[in-house]
Amino acid sequence: MISTFIESGAVPTEKALINQHWVNGGIVVKDRSLTSYGETAGRSGLAIPGFVDLQVNGHGGMDLLSAKTVSDIKQVSKSLYSQGVVGYLPTLITGPKSETLRVMALIENAKREAESDEAKILGIHLEGPFISTAKPGVHPLEHFQIPNLDLIGEYLRAGTVSIVTIAPELPGAIEVIKHLTAMGIVVSLGHSNATAEEAHAGFDAGAKTVTHLWNAMPPMTLRSPGLVGVALERDDVTIQIIVDGVHVAPEVVKATIAAAPDRFIVTNDAVAPAGLGEGKFPFGTFEVEVKAGRAVRSDGVLAGGVESLYGSLNLLLDLGVNLESAIASMSSRPAALIGQGHIGNLDLGAPVQVIPA
Repeated sequence: MISTFIESGAVPTEKALINQHWVNGGIVVKDRSLTSYGETAGRSGLAIPGFVDLQVNGHGGMDLLSAKTVSDIKQVSKSLYSQGVVGYLPTLITGPKSETLRVMALIENAKREAESDEAKILGIHLEGPFISTAKPGVHPLEHFQIPNLDLIGEYLRAGTVSIVTIAPELPGAIEVIKHLTAMGIVVSLGHSNATAEEAHAGFDAGAKTVTHLWNAMPPMTLRSPGLVGVALERDDVTIQIIVDGVHVAPEVVKATIAAAPDRFIVTNDAVAPAGLGEGKFPFGTFEVEVKAGRAVRSDGVLAGGVESLYGSLNLLLDLGVNLESAIASMSSRPAALIGQGHIGNLDLGAPVQVIPA
């Protein structure tokens, strides 16, 4: 499945997914915006909304935490747009505070200078530094911090933060979760070694979602459900999951979606090499190598994803997931989670992409 946004012209699609409902007929696009639908139908595929990705560490050769200029940030936005992403959250892994604050300022400037061929920056996702040393993934341990209101205040003053990933078992985490929730910022539990009790406490304090379920957290067992089990059991929790054929086995993806059919969100956890192929690339304060669709650190630890959301959509369909639900998992649902539901729906004035029927 390959597609890009339509720039201009009439496209005789079979139907279009307008505000999450199918409307038969073709579409008309002018200057990258949908101007009409319900036109003469054809067999050119299906018109769908652009994708929304809540976890993008880098793309098209550029690592966000390594960005030096606004143009570097815009490089990521343009690369994402070329792969069907209409909006995203630049995601900063744990790093030196000074560097994180510096890049946040660049992101804010890039957001103000957005162009029509770029994915829109919808906010910032801070994936650290308030995470567990027991489940660090590739985050550098020397920059981890215990949650505290003064430090989170510095980050919030530096940029528009939409999501903060926190390990709820850390000292001070519950207080910070309540504080962020009261400010309208989404808290996601992740990179965590939490017990079921600690996970419940985090959600009860206001956390709404989970960062890449199954990855960077203990597996669920019969007597220790942990964060995974609690997230699957609670109807008030939105699940984010990486669907790329690498991070989570297809059988586990299928079982997860069966347990949460209307509350799963798909991401690739994209890193700098995404969209480029194999090679060595920067990621935060270290380097990753891409081989056979896997981005790994020198010690073999997985370091994010390099596939596209088109690929994720194909994988979901191969698993028998309903087309409408699969599309929603990477458009309307992630947009709604951060309070920007309009960008996840296709309507007049929005960018539109066409996929095979």
